[in-house]
Amino acid sequence: MRIFVEKNFFSNELKLFQGVFEKKTLIDILQNIKITAYENGDLELVATDLEIGLSSKIQVKVEEPGTFTVNGRDFYDLISKMPEGNIEISENNDLNISISNEKKTSKYKLMGLQSADYPKLPEADFSDPISLDIKQLGFLINKSYFIISPEMKFNLGGALLTISDDMIEMASTDGHRLSYSYYDYKDEKGDSVNFIISRKSLLELLKIGDNGDLDFSYDKNNLFFRYQNRILSSRIIDQKFPNYKTVIPESTKNKAVIESNELNTTLKRILIFKSRNNGVVFKFEKGKLILERTTPEKGEAYDEIDIDYDGEPISVAFNGSFIIDFLAHVNTEKITIKMNDTESSFVFEPSIPSKEGKFIYVVMPLNI
Repeated sequence: MRIFVEKNFFSNELKLFQGVFEKKTLIDILQNIKITAYENGDLELVATDLEIGLSSKIQVKVEEPGTFTVNGRDFYDLISKMPEGNIEISENNDLNISISNEKKTSKYKLMGLQSADYPKLPEADFSDPISLDIKQLGFLINKSYFIISPEMKFNLGGALLTISDDMIEMASTDGHRLSYSYYDYKDEKGDSVNFIISRKSLLELLKIGDNGDLDFSYDKNNLFFRYQNRILSSRIIDQKFPNYKTVIPESTKNKAVIESNELNTTLKRILIFKSRNNGVVFKFEKGKLILERTTPEKGEAYDEIDIDYDGEPISVAFNGSFIIDFLAHVNTEKITIKMNDTESSFVFEPSIPSKEGKFIYVVMPLNI
């Protein structure tokens, strides 16, 4: 194989694949990216960890078609650091991959593995896809992924995507808090489907594109997302997601409006004293919110914030880190906290909904 490609263009495409490779795997070839050059000038890039897969096709100058696999991280690191301009990549059926710049002042060799041993990606059928706006899908993902810990497995190890004839929804939970976001959607087909998408797949979807529409399709075992020249496949998490809507209060009696930055700064100051659950007491009183925290052998904290609140006094404790997580994913100057009593879940929302969708964050109080 022998190809010529502009360094920055190639490096930017390779960068998209870096999240696919697992840092630790018992199968060496899964650390590799498969590269295939065709006579028509197509260069196909493929990576997989057997749970998700990513492929793309770009146009390059192909002098001699061929295929090889090479360590995906090493290959990207080298290409991204090559001198500016065109680079030449060649392999002569000996699994020695040569990389050089136009002037031949930088010459490198990497060892590859046989392409025949590389796992095949599932085949996608986009004959009748569902079209999704990639910005709005990105909005849902950004409001969901941060709740999902990489250590969480099975039904809580991903977010539930629901597509109905008038709405697209996404929910994620760790059992202590819930993120729920949605936007209006008109589906002329009347489809109604839902799938659990893994955290890793969500993060890769955020990178696949930034503008326009994305085609979505699925089969018995896999989800497929196509954006222009790229296709992301994701194995379906075959589990039952919790009935999350039961924890969202149908109505609330009290409402507080708080400046986002002031609450964020105050909470970060209070949480200098670390503990297992980072519990912070929230005392809602007329016109003010009192934040208190006591940590044995470390100290005490007390802060007051002026807020818009005229309801009954309520004292409740939250994991302060959960609230900081919420504040990191809203872009409004003020947030609204809706509540009934200390035994019920509290609803946190941006005071002004985004044009890309609505975001609701539900947190259960702590028992401290």
